[in-house]
Amino acid sequence: MKILRGFALILSLSVLIHAQKIEYHSSATVKRSQNMHHHSTKLQEKAPAGVKTADREARLDPANFLVVLVAGLILFYCAGRAYVPPFTDFSKLSESEIAEYEEIKKAGELELHTAILFVVVASAALVLLFYFMSAMSILITIIFSLVATISFGFLLYPYIDHWTERKFSKDVDLPLLGPVPLLAFFVAPLALLVVALWLCTKHWIANDVLAISLVVFFLANIRLSSLMVATVLLLLAFCYDIFWVFMSSSIFGKNVMVTVATDLDVPIKILIPLVLTEETKSQLEFTLIGLGDIVLPGLLLCFAWRVDCDKGIDMQKGYFAVTMAGYLVALTLCEIIVGSLHLAQPAMIYLVPGTLIPFTLLALVRKEFTEVWNGVEETPIAAAPEKP
Repeated sequence: MKILRGFALILSLSVLIHAQKIEYHSSATVKRSQNMHHHSTKLQEKAPAGVKTADREARLDPANFLVVLVAGLILFYCAGRAYVPPFTDFSKLSESEIAEYEEIKKAGELELHTAILFVVVASAALVLLFYFMSAMSILITIIFSLVATISFGFLLYPYIDHWTERKFSKDVDLPLLGPVPLLAFFVAPLALLVVALWLCTKHWIANDVLAISLVVFFLANIRLSSLMVATVLLLLAFCYDIFWVFMSSSIFGKNVMVTVATDLDVPIKILIPLVLTEETKSQLEFTLIGLGDIVLPGLLLCFAWRVDCDKGIDMQKGYFAVTMAGYLVALTLCEIIVGSLHLAQPAMIYLVPGTLIPFTLLALVRKEFTEVWNGVEETPIAAAPEKP
């Protein structure tokens, strides 16, 4: 089971860091005369190569603000789940189960060198896709389907486990995979069914279900060790965005992001149907947000939640509240500019300062900057509260 988890994390790591940039650029290939922005992918309702978004002449739509609400709710859920899994009461777990949980938690912790490697690997993967996308398209779809299956199963597992009163929690040893909970054999067919539905229809609802599952899986298993790591990671992602968006064509002869986005057909964005569309149009139009615009700031938000809990800070006045407020304001500002002015800009231009600055300012005000910069000492796991 650990092998599957690690495999899925590595693959989702590579996909998610590209998510906001790839979706940001694909419209430039479909409509050469238009500016590019992270909500301008032209894809069809049932085929990502053709999901249709609003024209440049369209006005700001309520769906632009719904995107902000959806992103905020996803991050609120992910932050809580990353700290304590649903229906988990650590006081009832054995020492071996607690030790295994601690091992998994530590294995997913990003240190400074891994944060730097994170962006380097993402850049290498992008170049690899740029040169070999046509030869790898089928392989990418197969791999993504596997990752999506694991992610959706991970999303559902604790709820089905609770509903069945943990009657199927007993592990079964499988060759190569090791111990696998018996319940996994019941969850897997359901996850495979949803992935098959997406593969056959490419419907936007199936797309969104799998996209949200990826976000939950990633943020529940990867975490930041300190504000220093968060700062380095987000600033590198910011620079990564600028380079591959605006400078890659001068080196590679083409815009690498645009070229990759033309052929990459996986649900790495959340689609929201537009509200203010003409009644004569038979095809749904969408606004969207790339998963990278949720996941990368989400790592800092999960860290903020953990700091609040470990230090006993009121959640309404702590690091999570101010960082979430900054994220929502930054994303709203981006949506307004993109939705009304249709100007080209990656969302990370807003989201990086929108999350890092409020967190840092609160740390300075509370005189805890050095502590959070180096990493806050965690509460012993046995003392962690049960999550209802």
